[in-house]
Amino acid sequence: MKNKPLRVTDLAWEFLRPVLKPGDTVVDATAGTGQDTLFLRQCVGESGRVFAFDIQAVALQQTKSLLDNSKSVDNVTLICDSHEFIMTRLIDAEIEEGSVKAVMFNLGYFPGGDPAIITKVETTIKALSSALRLLSTGGMMTICLYPGHPGGAEEAQAVIGWGEMLEAPFVAHHFQTLNRKSPPTLVIIQRTR
Repeated sequence: MKNKPLRVTDLAWEFLRPVLKPGDTVVDATAGTGQDTLFLRQCVGESGRVFAFDIQAVALQQTKSLLDNSKSVDNVTLICDSHEFIMTRLIDAEIEEGSVKAVMFNLGYFPGGDPAIITKVETTIKALSSALRLLSTGGMMTICLYPGHPGGAEEAQAVIGWGEMLEAPFVAHHFQTLNRKSPPTLVIIQRTR
C-alpha cells in the first residue's frame, strides 16, 4: 500500500480479521464486486457459511466469478435480493438470531454498474436493524459509507445518527479521514454481550 491512502474497506477488514474464525457464519449485505464476500470466505474457511446479498444480478455474477477463480464458492450462498430482507432470507436458511459473527455493508452503488442504482436510507436502516438482531456476542458489523455521490451524504448522516442512538449491548464507532472533502467513512458496531 505504498503511497496509497488507507481505504475504509481496508480498515473494515483489519477490524474483522481478529474477530472471525473458521466455522463462523457471516454476511456480506452488499456483495458488489465480491471483494468482501471473498474476504469473509477466506476468514471462515470451508467449515464456515457465507451469505452474500445484492439487488443486482450482474454484481452476484461478478462475485461468483471471483469466488470461482479463488476456488472459494462451496459454502457461499448468493442471494439476489435487497439487504432489507436479510432477516427473512437468513431465517429461511435456518440461521438463528444471535448466531452471525460478522455483517459487512459497503453502501453506495456497484462499481462499474449503473450509478443510479444506489442503496437508500429506508432500506439500509431496516437492514442494519435486522443485522443487529443477527449478530452474536462478540460479533461485529462494518458499514462503509460514501457521502460523495448523490444520496450518499443523506445515507451517511442517517447511518451515523442511527449508530449514535444504539444502546448496550452494542458499541458504535465512527472512523473518518479528516483532511478530505466528503471522504468515505467507516462505522463499526460491536456486540459486547
